[in-house]
Amino acid sequence: MGLATAAWLTSHRAGRVVLNGRSAPSPEVDERLTELAAQGTDIRVVLGDAAEPGVAERLVAAATADVTLRGVVHSAMVLQDAALTTITRDQLHGVWHPKVFGAARLHETTEGLPLDWFVLYSSISSLLGILGQGSYASANSWLDGFADWRSAQGLPTISINWGIWGEIGAGMIFKERGYQTIPTGEGLHALETILAHGRRHAGLLPGGPTAWIPPSGRSLPVFQAVIQDGGTQAAAEDDGPADIRARLRAAAAGVPRRTLLEEYLGEHLRVVLRLNQRTLDPDTPLRSFGFDSLLALELRSRLEPALGITLPGNFIWKYPTIAALAGGLADFAGLALDGDDGP
Repeated sequence: MGLATAAWLTSHRAGRVVLNGRSAPSPEVDERLTELAAQGTDIRVVLGDAAEPGVAERLVAAATADVTLRGVVHSAMVLQDAALTTITRDQLHGVWHPKVFGAARLHETTEGLPLDWFVLYSSISSLLGILGQGSYASANSWLDGFADWRSAQGLPTISINWGIWGEIGAGMIFKERGYQTIPTGEGLHALETILAHGRRHAGLLPGGPTAWIPPSGRSLPVFQAVIQDGGTQAAAEDDGPADIRARLRAAAAGVPRRTLLEEYLGEHLRVVLRLNQRTLDPDTPLRSFGFDSLLALELRSRLEPALGITLPGNFIWKYPTIAALAGGLADFAGLALDGDDGP
């Protein structure tokens, strides 16, 4: 996203663009920078961690050598996903260091300069919450508050809560899995629109609102203006513990009961994986759908309240297919699939 932003600035005839990274550009990126420079923009690269002392000063020095610095874009990101109850101090620091301390260093170094804008690349994680990304959501929430703090001092600041960009960067894997994502061109057009209107805060969700806003949050006033009535939710969204357990006990033991639970799990997985298929083969390996630890957390958060249980952190990873997971969950929850449940 940083490189795409640099290309956008170049297309708008920026006189100089200074890029920062913690490692040297790859040959492909280096070639792209050469192409951008050929369009007439002075492209400079300053290596180093902007959150560390002295790096932001070098960035500003490179930007202000014989010209005036007019804008800053802070787009650093590190992901270290973990469930909220298991986040370690090192994980929290790893995520906060580039985003929070980097923003603070850039603020301190540019505070006295006549900037037209200071853009912070935040995330929808601080608006909606994303399972397993407590550290990332909190760091982006800090950026959102920082935008308010700077703006109160008369310093032009914009915090953009980006959804996932699907054609570049870390978000490409989500597009491959079938998620709705932001095309690069639309994202850059949104950036230009937000800058033109001087918004302090803006959020960009790919696709319809219900694609990303979780069911539990759709009734909140903050989202009511953008959500239209989507009709009834899937049965998997509405089942409470008594409902699904009662349905399983009411089904005949053996194949009917096992099939019911497999179909129930398939509905949850289809929503988690954002798949369009109506049914999933219970014997297909879950990893073949791109199932990973973050999605496992989301599935676990759905199954626990639905079944009235609390699962161990690595429980779902023990079972490679829907069929295997159905058996494991039934045993854990005391739901006999092939016999009598007892009193």
